[in-house]
Order: sequence, then C-alpha cells, then structure tokens
Amino acid sequence: MARGGVPLLVRSGRNPFEVLLLVACAMAGVIGLVAPNASANAITAALPHWEVLCWYSGLLAGGVISLAGVFARGVTSLFVERVGIILLACLMLAYALALFAQVGIRGVLPASITGLFAVACAVRFVYITTDLKRMEDIATKTLDGDE
Repeated sequence: MARGGVPLLVRSGRNPFEVLLLVACAMAGVIGLVAPNASANAITAALPHWEVLCWYSGLLAGGVISLAGVFARGVTSLFVERVGIILLACLMLAYALALFAQVGIRGVLPASITGLFAVACAVRFVYITTDLKRMEDIATKTLDGDE
C-alpha cells in the first residue's frame, strides 16, 4: 500500500497498443535509414535531408529503448522505458512542428497524428513517473519502519 492507503498499481507498458506502436517506430526507423526509397512519402521529400535522418534515427532509438524497458523486469525497466518514451515524445513534437512550419496546410494531417502520438507518449511518461514516485513512497515507508 502506498501512502494514504492507496494501493500500488504499476501500469505495465505491455499494453498491445503501446508495444505495437513502439515496434512500428523501430521498424520505420530501420526502413527509413536502410532503404529510404522503400516508402513514397511526399512529406519527408519536402523536408531537409538532415531532418529526415534525425527523424528515422530517433524513431529507431526511441522505439528500441522503449521496447527494452517494456520487456525488462524490475524498477529499472520503468526508467529505461521512460527514457525511450520521452525521446519519442520530443521527436514527435519536433517533427509535427517542422511539418507544419515547412509544409504548411498540406502537412496538417500527418502533423496532427504525429503531435497526438507525442501527447500519448507524454501521458505514458507521467504514468511511469507517478508509479516510480509511489514505489519510492512505499520503499521509504518500509525503511522508516511504518507499517
């Protein structure tokens, strides 16, 4: 039990929606870096090459780091997942803003989807942080001898 009698509920990252989206991020990163011509994307064609490289590299890194955290065990897994999720949140937000700024109205739909994915990552980050704080409260309470 956490402070105040609230039960501890760790919101596992093994939700199929999260796992599949993280796999999609990692796969898109690999494909974008290894075979950039494999996708006919008018949006990335309108962006500078360095932004496209950062985008795909970030997708790969964020997806792999988050997946490592999702499937690892113990408290450390939450820290690892949180690093990957915040990386993806920042990446998605930057990409959404770049799309809208550089492509204009034609980029509203992909920018919106990407921006909302950033919001979802930020919400997951908050959940993980809350869980870690609850765990810390429980550990502190146990160490103090309060039962």
